[in-house]
Amino acid sequence: MTVSDRGGLAVVLDNPAPNWARELERVPLLSAREGETFALLGAGWSNRRIALRLQVTERTVKAHVASILAKLQVESRLQAGLVALSYRHLYQSTVPGRAVAG
Repeated sequence: MTVSDRGGLAVVLDNPAPNWARELERVPLLSAREGETFALLGAGWSNRRIALRLQVTERTVKAHVASILAKLQVESRLQAGLVALSYRHLYQSTVPGRAVAG
């Protein structure tokens, strides 16, 4: 593993960034409510804000997040959020209501 120091930041050169392909294949396993929670995680929303938006308790949101982590087989909320961003980038159009062809 090669490490480069750029302005005080260590950069790993031999370790490619994850592409989340395996996790993206598991997104269809999410329930509709988990999917909504997943999208809001990708937008950086807190559990409290998600609970207010979905009109549920924070405890319910925590349960959804735990289920999302298990179904996607990721270790953290951050990883789930990164998968959500990748999913939105790859599969959702910039035009509201229209899916990306492909």
